[in-house]
Amino acid sequence: MIKGIEVVMPFLASTLDGVDVILHAARQDEPPRIVSVDDELEVDTDETDQRLELLQKNLRKCGTILRNVALAARLDGVIRRKS
Repeated sequence: MIKGIEVVMPFLASTLDGVDVILHAARQDEPPRIVSVDDELEVDTDETDQRLELLQKNLRKCGTILRNVALAARLDGVIRRKS
């Protein structure tokens, strides 16, 4: 996810001072598989809320790993400004 942010940021002409990624995955035992992944991005930036939403949208659209996980499991995410 961090690599995806590095790839997307130049296209958005945005800057970040830092980002924390928090992931939580749920799995089932039979058959063994991941059923959902929830992610939280805490971003240290002065960008507007609209730009943060655009960042999240582009991560979902352009992120190879996120797109592949979304094919197999429920994928939800939240982006928020670091306080």
